[in-house]
Amino acid sequence: MDWPLNISNFSQFDKLKICAFFLRPNFWTQADKVVEFEKTFAKYVGVNHALFVSSGSAANTILAMYLKDTCEKRKVVFPSTTWITSVSPFIREGFSPVFVDVNLHDFSIDLNELEKILQQQAEEIACVFFTSLLGYTPDVGKIKDLCGKYKVKVMIDNCENTFGLYDNQNISSFFTSTTSTYFGHQIQSVEGGFIFTNDDDVYEYGLMARNHGMTRSLGNVAYKYRNPLVDPKFEFQILGNNFRNTNINSYIGTLDFQRIKEYEEKRIVNYIHFSENLDLDKFYLPPIREKCVDYPFALPIICKTKESKVKALRLCDSLKIESRPIISGNLLRQNAFRKYAIYQKFKNSELLNENGFYVGSHNQVKQSQIENFCQGLNNI
Repeated sequence: MDWPLNISNFSQFDKLKICAFFLRPNFWTQADKVVEFEKTFAKYVGVNHALFVSSGSAANTILAMYLKDTCEKRKVVFPSTTWITSVSPFIREGFSPVFVDVNLHDFSIDLNELEKILQQQAEEIACVFFTSLLGYTPDVGKIKDLCGKYKVKVMIDNCENTFGLYDNQNISSFFTSTTSTYFGHQIQSVEGGFIFTNDDDVYEYGLMARNHGMTRSLGNVAYKYRNPLVDPKFEFQILGNNFRNTNINSYIGTLDFQRIKEYEEKRIVNYIHFSENLDLDKFYLPPIREKCVDYPFALPIICKTKESKVKALRLCDSLKIESRPIISGNLLRQNAFRKYAIYQKFKNSELLNENGFYVGSHNQVKQSQIENFCQGLNNI
């Protein structure tokens, strides 16, 4: 492809640094480089705690485990267009999913529909777990007000919106949240994910859950969980797993993190150029929203008709542009979820499913490519 979804962020010089890392007497498993990467990311996001784990999906799994072990309620609300691994860990932990349609202002959960659900079911809902779809920043203020009104916990899958801001704060700083540092996302560590939180209980639980449920993962606060019946070197407080990441991935991620401002600027430039050249009478794009700053994960092509989508995909083929559906489209169409709701009732997710796809937005996308692509789209 002349225009792939994403590219490796690493130069030949970076690769030499990584080779040198392997030659030095370093631990390769989880150790000091993991701590360094966590501190760097926590400072950037503006939270007390960052926990590096094996993937963004593992981060979501830990939050699902935490919620099950600390809350008696057994329903979780999700948008009907999201990643499967935003939802499946909670179902595996015994929660019943409640799906809400997305909106077309920021592609996140429809807050009017969410309030209707909360009015009826707030006493049964453990959490609203929403998604910053494609890197668009939701209305955090309204989400906080709404869930505060009904006394429902909020968490967020922010794997596509690592850079996004609301009211000049990183969106992940408002709620316990997760992101991914997989190759396809904004910061790359090959594989990896984070939990960001200001909640000490979530953090301590995550430390233990990441390392088999072991209390010595907690360092100098392990005494809080001391069980005199067992050796503290192998003392297990919860049913954990191995969700650890490595010094190798942390070193690679820290190298990439040094360019984070460059990545922010390039995604802004790409998106502004795209939105200014696209005919918005023929395509949907979220409008500018008060207090929200977007660094879109990708460039969305949301056509007004299905026929236009077919032609737009042909254009991508002719220009050698790689594309993908809008994540799951309507997640309720998938066989794994069809028993939970009738997919046709989620009209905006249906629109994204039927009329939408996306193309990449990365450092090597040229303005001339964006202009050429938009010209072709506008002529459909």
